[in-house]
Amino acid sequence: MDPISLAIGAVGLGMSLFGGLSGASNAKEQAKVSADEAQQEQGINDQKQQAMEIDARRKSLETIRHSQQAQAMALASATSQGAQFGSGLQGGLAEVQSESNFNLAGINSSLQIGRNINQYNKNISADKMQMSSLGGQAATDQAITSIGGSLMKIGPTIGSLTKGMNLSTGFGGPYV
Repeated sequence: MDPISLAIGAVGLGMSLFGGLSGASNAKEQAKVSADEAQQEQGINDQKQQAMEIDARRKSLETIRHSQQAQAMALASATSQGAQFGSGLQGGLAEVQSESNFNLAGINSSLQIGRNINQYNKNISADKMQMSSLGGQAATDQAITSIGGSLMKIGPTIGSLTKGMNLSTGFGGPYV
């Protein structure tokens, strides 16, 4: 084989090796960025959960305060009418308590739904990080495959170059 063909083959192999390794390196960097993005999304989800928890506590306290105010107003009204010992007051207080419990149950249900959503988001973020890692590994594997293919293509050329050489003893000389 002529020296120009050999040189072109060697340059092609070198470029293939460089491109494969560079592509694998870039893919690993992309995987790191993607994993970092998923971690940041999880951080946002955690902040949303924290805000939701604070809001639920605030609404619960507000509901309890409104219940206490309504009970106090009912007692004051019944007392001003001389009915503080009647069954009407007890029924009114029970209604206020029932409404308060209903509102608290709604707040707690919404809070639990928010917690469930946050858990789903955590799972999705973990899956994204795992996919990023797998994508980087796949790119590395693809680069190795590409390099192997290039070596297979240039193998016959290298074989024809070394055809007349006795490689076990060096290039025609005795093994030292």
